[in-house]
Amino acid sequence: MEIRAQLAQSLIIGCPGLTMDDFTGELIAQGVGGIILFAANYASPFQLWNLTWQLQETARRAARPRLFIMVDQEGGSVARLKAPFTHEHDFSSFRQSGEEDMYAYGRQIGRELTGAGINWNLAPVVDVNLWPEGIMARRSLGNDPVRTGKLAGAYIRGLRAAGCMACAKHFPGLGRTDTDTHKLAVSVELGLKELAAIEFKPFRAAIKAGVDGVLVSHAIFRALDPDRPSSLSPLVIEGLLRRKWAFEGLVLSDDLSMGAVPLPPAQAAAAAYRAGTDLLLLCRSAQHAPRVLDLLAEEYKEGIISRDRLGAGIRRIAKAKAALPGNTGYEELMKILIER
Repeated sequence: MEIRAQLAQSLIIGCPGLTMDDFTGELIAQGVGGIILFAANYASPFQLWNLTWQLQETARRAARPRLFIMVDQEGGSVARLKAPFTHEHDFSSFRQSGEEDMYAYGRQIGRELTGAGINWNLAPVVDVNLWPEGIMARRSLGNDPVRTGKLAGAYIRGLRAAGCMACAKHFPGLGRTDTDTHKLAVSVELGLKELAAIEFKPFRAAIKAGVDGVLVSHAIFRALDPDRPSSLSPLVIEGLLRRKWAFEGLVLSDDLSMGAVPLPPAQAAAAAYRAGTDLLLLCRSAQHAPRVLDLLAEEYKEGIISRDRLGAGIRRIAKAKAALPGNTGYEELMKILIER
């Protein structure tokens, strides 16, 4: 691929409606790496299956790699796909469950999503919830970091057994904040020993379980990088995740149009890429994708983004895409949904 198309593989964009619009089609033809779906993209199982088929067919006709097609299907308060898809329960409902139950739950979700043409669930949440009124109270698997890691690991294995990729979030851990990064800047004042004792443990368990990606939050963790949100920090991404922990999977940003991000989406995306992020999420701001590509291409030409940096990211993306399942038939999807 040409350089611009290689850089475009790092972009994950939102799609505005129930069918693929022309702008999304143009970006896919330019090489964007994936699409993230929301409730506005879902009306029925057939419509969803047809949409994902349209998206992948557009990439195929443009001779581009298969797309990552993502969704946040945690359940309960964060479930983009409603009935007949499994969606009823927050992760907090599973705090007393066993690992076998979590594996089965992950496998069921994974079968439904892959049947619909979705190959990546941005779950599980592995934030350790230690505050009753914390922002992750309903979405967290609990307040015990070891148990949270075991349950998350079982869920990850279940998703992956069904051919669906998994993503641990929100690194380094938002379990001790009551501020929503969608709206406001967040600063976490925990020391390194506290982070290692609580927040880090379930992420390390998720990596051991084979999680495909780690999504990095926009919170500032003063002990890790006093000046930058984690999503824009090479100290957090390259220093901690890559070098210290030797994580070889994909690093994802949280949505770069969130209120906690101190830069406009295009500039934030470029900063996140420089920091080592593989996949840049423009969930609500796909209109900025051309500008992001312009900035990344300019920085590559100027040597700010090195050939090695681009190559390492492309290799990780290509390796993950090589294992993506093909689309199943609609009849198979309906069989899975009826069986549930």
